[in-house]
Amino acid sequence: MRLRKRYLLLAAVIGACVAAPPALAAPSEAKLEVNENCVEPNWPCWATPGSSQPASKVTLASGGSVAFTDKGREANIAWAGTAPTCEASVPVVPTAAKTGWEGKCTFTTPGTYRFESSTLWFEYTKYEVVVEGSSTTTPPTGTGEGGAKGGSAPGTGSSPAPMGENPTGSPLSGAPVVRASQSATTVKGSLEISKAGAGGRLEVDLLATAASLAGVRHTTRVVGRFVSASVSAGALSFSVKLDARARKALKRRHRLALTVKIVLIPLYGQAITVTRPVTLHA
Repeated sequence: MRLRKRYLLLAAVIGACVAAPPALAAPSEAKLEVNENCVEPNWPCWATPGSSQPASKVTLASGGSVAFTDKGREANIAWAGTAPTCEASVPVVPTAAKTGWEGKCTFTTPGTYRFESSTLWFEYTKYEVVVEGSSTTTPPTGTGEGGAKGGSAPGTGSSPAPMGENPTGSPLSGAPVVRASQSATTVKGSLEISKAGAGGRLEVDLLATAASLAGVRHTTRVVGRFVSASVSAGALSFSVKLDARARKALKRRHRLALTVKIVLIPLYGQAITVTRPVTLHA
């Protein structure tokens, strides 16, 4: 009887091992497409096919790829740090946003890759791609995997701080200066980049409401953009031109109310966003 019980116990252990499901491996490819009505109408985002929720985090196996498809609102990709290798069809900043494109970005090095999409949209959603390997860490900053195919990656053109000496604090020294009333079809301003912000990516967007741009179906529209993939510490001036639709609205109404949205994504630490109201006069 004792021998029989031992056999039964051994069989139960073997059966449990066989029945245990294997650990799910990370997929080798993910698909993201522009959904123009994520969560609420007129809020576009990158989402998995058929989903109405932003794909804030995507997990891949090392060597995997993300297939981007944009058949909706115009968009491009801005990598915050090291960029993967992207096909030429993927508009990577400083390439302008566009629609009607698709292409893949491939991730060969394990780590966490962060990106935002210039028109997808404001502070609501940031995206990251986690690439699993023997260990998953933030990939080193620098020219990235992309080379010529990957486009300009934020962080290029400025040497990162040595290991263990990452700068801390706000990436901005003081508040940006943007006059509330300006003339002509260009918005001008300036800001001071701190040591903590050196090497980061700067984007300045001019935002106009649908009411001020008759016929625009989105609540808010980007009507001008300035992008610097890597900024240096010190004073920086920017000048952002209106697009053709906004220039026509200004000419017709003689004034145009805008919101200037300034986003600085440092190599280390949290991004900072500042907005300023501006009225342009013809």
